[in-house]
Amino acid sequence: MQKQFCFFCALPRSGSTLLSSLLNQTNQIKVSANSIVTNIIALLSDLKLETSFKNFPYHKGIDNIAFNILNLYYYNINTKVVLDKSPWGTEFNLQFLQWLFQDRKFILLTRPILECLASFIKAEKPNNVLERCEQLMSKEGMIGKNLISIQNIINKKENYILISYEDLIKNTKKEIDKIFNFLNLEHEEINYNKIEQFNFDGVTYNDSVLFGDLHTIKTNAIEQTNYKIDDYLPKEIIKKYEHINIRSTWIR
Repeated sequence: MQKQFCFFCALPRSGSTLLSSLLNQTNQIKVSANSIVTNIIALLSDLKLETSFKNFPYHKGIDNIAFNILNLYYYNINTKVVLDKSPWGTEFNLQFLQWLFQDRKFILLTRPILECLASFIKAEKPNNVLERCEQLMSKEGMIGKNLISIQNIINKKENYILISYEDLIKNTKKEIDKIFNFLNLEHEEINYNKIEQFNFDGVTYNDSVLFGDLHTIKTNAIEQTNYKIDDYLPKEIIKKYEHINIRSTWIR
């Protein structure tokens, strides 16, 4: 089957695992886990800085690998659309996609920053909450990098749809239908009451290598876990980041 590649850029703790699990029920869409494709591309680029490459700068060889990276990585995935989940909107990654594809489509999933931070702290229970929040919000941090990615896609006026965590939870079918329309696919029935834990091509997340269980989802209902942000975040963090949103110009 001829595959189309589109790109899923989500703030961490914004419901991306839930949305991916729902879409992976379908025959036409397969959503990756947190992808390493962008890491592979960066490594290929770094090879051009090596002395051995400078000694014989055969750019076409590395460019051939880069040009075919998505087809090679997802070679065995039989579907119409592969949604690769990664911070594709960072300057380097977006330039790569602009080189690779004339037309690009992005699905952006967002959530208020303080809710993302509180959800991390709730799951990870770090000893130093202040330090962990600053790590997450740094330019290369899990939240900060994805925030910059999403902002850049919007600022560069790429072809995207924006979905909020609140809408995903409250109007799940409507948001799923919006994705099918955006990708020009026929609508498929999805079971919203019996959801499997995320897997891609039979592989599941191994969260034992992380600081907490970040990818287990409820399988019998779609609902938000209610808790107070200030139960998990110190006042200085709330004050520092309460003004941050996707439309702001924040970059650290």
